Amino acid sequence: MIKDLSSNILSVGCEYKNPKGGVAQVMKNYEEYIFPEFKCVVNSGGNNKVEKLFKALFGWFEMLFKLTFDKKIKIVHIHTASYNSFKRSALFLKLAKFFGKKVILHIHGGGFKEYYATNPNWIAKILNSSDAIITLSESWKEYYESITNGPAIFILENIIANPNISERNKSTKCNLLFLGKIDQLKGIYDLLKVLNQDKLYFSDKIELHIGGGGEVEKLKEMISKFDLEDFVYYDGFVSGKKKETLLNECDAYILPSYTEGLPVSILEAMSYGKPILSTPVGGIPEVVKENGILFQPGDLSAIRNAIDIIASNESKRKEMGLKSKEMIEGYLPAKVETKLEKIYTQILK
Repeated sequence: MIKDLSSNILSVGCEYKNPKGGVAQVMKNYEEYIFPEFKCVVNSGGNNKVEKLFKALFGWFEMLFKLTFDKKIKIVHIHTASYNSFKRSALFLKLAKFFGKKVILHIHGGGFKEYYATNPNWIAKILNSSDAIITLSESWKEYYESITNGPAIFILENIIANPNISERNKSTKCNLLFLGKIDQLKGIYDLLKVLNQDKLYFSDKIELHIGGGGEVEKLKEMISKFDLEDFVYYDGFVSGKKKETLLNECDAYILPSYTEGLPVSILEAMSYGKPILSTPVGGIPEVVKENGILFQPGDLSAIRNAIDIIASNESKRKEMGLKSKEMIEGYLPAKVETKLEKIYTQILK
């Protein structure tokens, strides 16, 4: 069992106690569901550059202290992404290798191909200095195999909490849910444009709930400018019970992203038995098949058609929702724990 290995693992990643984002939620779920002893160094967080720099420096020295005095640690498991996250992670990787530890780079999020193109030699050097890379889907595994020649590469599904399903309120409208960062890359503005183009039609058929941080003022201004307040609601950044309520109440989940790894939010919606409307980017096509509808990023006509299909056909929603529940088993804690234990064991051989 992984409980026998937990004292040997030091995790490194973002602030996760009050998770704001998919990576933080994954780390929180590791602490809650998998590791009886969760040794962790936080290397990112804060609301401005000074706070972020302090968090990274404090985390580096905390890791130095732990590796100096905690002789049980054998593996450093670094949760990372692209751009600044990867540059920061490289410093922690080098420190871990200085102490002779095995290092896993667990790469989350999309955009790594674009990032790799900015400095391929250095990025490949860092990747190849790790002992293993964990990625989120088969397509990403194939990509990392094509740019590395040293580390073992594993697929590990993003862990999600067991769903807390409850009775939902009845509604005559189809309730759509978007959870994610409020910015162009998540496609939220495309979604609002679609609703604005056919406002009279959709105002009687759907309501849209939006949860997340980011460009909040721009979002609110667009909702007001398009006069969508009667059926589009911004719920703020949501977590815990509020997120559970929104997942229980929605009829379908929508995420029109331009780039992704494999979004935790999609997996969470699937665990609640919801159809998924999204784009074929990153690992999404590997989990959205008969349980949803895929459309190209930025294709407003296709987004409109997908919403109309889901909103107009309750039996199709239920059928797709059942497919989502069938597909999600591999992302629940027991399955992820078994695979993660095998990865750790293999690296320690």
